[in-house]
Amino acid sequence: MAQQNPYRNPIIFARTHFDETTGDIVHNGKIWIMEEDGSEQRQLTEGDSYDDHPALFSDGRHALYSEFNSTHFSPSTPGGKLFKIDIYTGEKTIYAEKLGCTLHHVTISPIDDILMYQRNVGKHVYQRVEQNGEIYELPMRAINGIALKDSVIFMHEKNMGLSPRQVALVRMYGHGKDARATFLTNDACLHRRPAVSPDGEWMAWQTNVEGGEDEVYLARVDGSEARNITNAEGLDGHPWFSRDGKWIVFESDRTGTMEIWKINLETLEQHQLTFSGKAYSCRTPRW
Repeated sequence: MAQQNPYRNPIIFARTHFDETTGDIVHNGKIWIMEEDGSEQRQLTEGDSYDDHPALFSDGRHALYSEFNSTHFSPSTPGGKLFKIDIYTGEKTIYAEKLGCTLHHVTISPIDDILMYQRNVGKHVYQRVEQNGEIYELPMRAINGIALKDSVIFMHEKNMGLSPRQVALVRMYGHGKDARATFLTNDACLHRRPAVSPDGEWMAWQTNVEGGEDEVYLARVDGSEARNITNAEGLDGHPWFSRDGKWIVFESDRTGTMEIWKINLETLEQHQLTFSGKAYSCRTPRW
């Protein structure tokens, strides 16, 4: 892949590709990159694999994502690996793999590039953290985590298989027998996909707490001052903060197709960044 001029402030995301005539899936997941205003959109990954949940390092040049041999993602199917890719050259290498395990749902914290990802072994689910050369797994059921310097925030679903799902956001300090957990939300509904601001003061997440379709909520990192910031028809989710903490990028199907949007946290003005029509479905953006 030819080298491109560096992006000023790139957003990475996943796309499903459709046949516009039949509606059939052509590629179930490919990784794309674009500038923060939606320009310079470019496909990063090729082939028949299912690629999803990309995350950018703070150098603005390298990213991680999950790659599966199957064309359909299933956490219970072994084989998911984490790949590291240079967004300018397309060069990629295996970052992490483990026989019999599926590694996926990677996040890279805007605070010190702390890495978290999920490890599935059959029906067992583990949340793994890599920080300052140390690797550890959380001692309670945890998925979709994001790290701060002194703690991690993650989804906790104590009763898997219930419908409707009951998922809380939990903040955990430490790990192992000395771990201390604090619930940031209740588990009466579905709270998921937390993100934290670069200064560590705020968190955003996707929730159906209002009883309808999901919205993006913003709160202090202790869960206080929570409020709905998207307030739109359709499903809004997968939020992520910009590097300066002034914007949040998220996915939304309010136009009838899953697209990438961003919202100004001061004015709450919202802007659509992708316009896919019948060709694509865009999701899981990371700034």
